Amino acid sequence: MKASSNSLALAGRVIALAMLLLVTSTTQAADSRALNALLDGVLAENVKDGYVDYPAIARNVRFTKYLESLAEFNLDSLSDDKEKLAFWLNVYNALVIKNIIDGKSPNGMMDHMTFFRSNIKVGGRGFDLNAIEGDILRKFKDPRVYFGIVPATSSAPKLRSQAFNGEEVDQQLEAAARDFINDKRRNRFSAALQAAKLSKIFEEHRDEFGKTDKQLLTYVAGYVNDEEVAKILKRGTYAVKFMDYDATINGNSIQSH
Repeated sequence: MKASSNSLALAGRVIALAMLLLVTSTTQAADSRALNALLDGVLAENVKDGYVDYPAIARNVRFTKYLESLAEFNLDSLSDDKEKLAFWLNVYNALVIKNIIDGKSPNGMMDHMTFFRSNIKVGGRGFDLNAIEGDILRKFKDPRVYFGIVPATSSAPKLRSQAFNGEEVDQQLEAAARDFINDKRRNRFSAALQAAKLSKIFEEHRDEFGKTDKQLLTYVAGYVNDEEVAKILKRGTYAVKFMDYDATINGNSIQSH
């Protein structure tokens, strides 16, 4: 029954995508819903529990169409902050995928610089990952964006099998935050050690999650599923430590295909 439900859900996405493409095929440039639908289909087929099939995406004509449509996209058509937020979260993740497909890597000092400074064309202008994160997404003043953007590494949040969209972006980021914080490979809470060992994301963006350890633990506690652990974290008595960063790629290698 579960497999049947998943098949129906995927079929529904394909039908919705086809309808959106039909509607937008007569216009000069796709609207953000059509773009989201293109990327949504790509992610649904090629991302499983955060593991990305990069070679398959490299062969996917819908991903190519998504990138081509971005280049011609009218940024002024984005109507409100939620639509803008969803749009740029998707662009960030798509550029990461493009960089991996193009043979770039987030590992190593020089490779890391190239990876985050490589441009993607959006509305006729070039944007790199640093600009999208620092100049655009950070201005939304919502630290949950760091659970939505995925720089292709194993320590990063899992890439979701669904594109962001303006109607659901708040719920999508809320789910991403909860999934990430409760993932024991990325955050651990020890009563025996009286310590919270948190992802490097919280260290790198410390001011946005809480300037003091207690503020940081209170933020994290708001997403912890275990109510007893959440209560302890809110007291602010746990020592705060940070995980080592695992920069291995979150999917199969282009080079191996």
